[in-house]
Amino acid sequence: MSELSKGWAGVVAALGATTILGYGAIFYAFPILVPFVAAEFGVSPATLFGMFSVGLFLGGVLSSRFGGWLDRFGAPRVMTLASAAVAGLFAGLAAAPNIWVYGALIVTLEAISFLVLYDAAFAALALRVPRGTRQAITRLTLIAGFASTLFWPLTGWMVESIGWRGCYMVFAGLHLMVALPSHGWIAALGRKMNLAAQSEAAPAPDWATVPQHHSKRAFWLLGVSFALTGIAIAAFGVHLVPVLLERGLGQTAYLVGMAMGPTQVLVRVVDATLWRGFHPLSVALISGSAVALAVAVLLVPSSDMGLALAFAVLFGAGQGLASIVRGAVPLALFGPAGLGQRLGQLAGLRNVSAAAAPVLFAVAQQTIGLSATLWLCLVIALAGLALLIPLRKLALAH
Repeated sequence: MSELSKGWAGVVAALGATTILGYGAIFYAFPILVPFVAAEFGVSPATLFGMFSVGLFLGGVLSSRFGGWLDRFGAPRVMTLASAAVAGLFAGLAAAPNIWVYGALIVTLEAISFLVLYDAAFAALALRVPRGTRQAITRLTLIAGFASTLFWPLTGWMVESIGWRGCYMVFAGLHLMVALPSHGWIAALGRKMNLAAQSEAAPAPDWATVPQHHSKRAFWLLGVSFALTGIAIAAFGVHLVPVLLERGLGQTAYLVGMAMGPTQVLVRVVDATLWRGFHPLSVALISGSAVALAVAVLLVPSSDMGLALAFAVLFGAGQGLASIVRGAVPLALFGPAGLGQRLGQLAGLRNVSAAAAPVLFAVAQQTIGLSATLWLCLVIALAGLALLIPLRKLALAH
């Protein structure tokens, strides 16, 4: 493993703070605010969640183009401008006069969120921390893993104190005063780093990239694998507690769900220490295996608390590692050149399938029952895992 580039800690800390803010305000706060927004505008919560899903789907469609911007203009510069746009959108949400304006702003916010979240941050790390990028990615996800821990209670407290419009104004201010200057500072480092690079040899890659004649096949194997695993993760991200309740766990289902957060953080610590020398594809295999095993545990005909906790630990570990491998694997397989474009294309495949997954799970559960739906999820998760095996062979074909 290569040593981390000089000044990496400041870059990772800044991106960690802005990623917490991005995920917290854009994603984790939304379901907490939905009942209050729906009550004021006289619509059902399902209407607002539908708008949210449309935004995610549109973001998946546009992410390939957004990824090209990261390469063309530099990820930190794009993230700086996007932070200003996000701040403006939050301010607009705070002042939305009706559901139509609110809906248009929510769809736009979700559609451009790619530009301020993990994928853009990974591209920025590849640019600003060229030595030991994989380690920097792990550290970033370790920091950002606290987004839900901070924003669920913070949003709940704020909406009771200052209302949902006040919450959106606070989010606008945080993006304007924290995210925008942080991204601007990282962008400004470019000139200094370019001057230093003239007297410093380019860092050698930690792993050999996929041979050029295999790169297209490798990309599609990776993209479809991420999309399939992402379907399982997205489906349970929404339906987890109802599924556990139907399995007979009662109110302990909520405690089981809470166990996933600490597991995500813990597994990232393990990756940053014990697994730091592992090839990212090996970590991807661990992640995919954990997700598949978690689904398999739910198929055991028992309401035993131990099995439920096993699911939470396995699923939390798989989900926690998935955030790391989505940036580390493309970098290891294809190198930093054109990374933004590839991350955008992979995000498109992943986000479009993830946007549809919760709805498809609900439809399948009503049509064929929970047990058959879980078997279908297991097949999908195993298919995503299986695609990593020929991909590993391609990566080692030198």
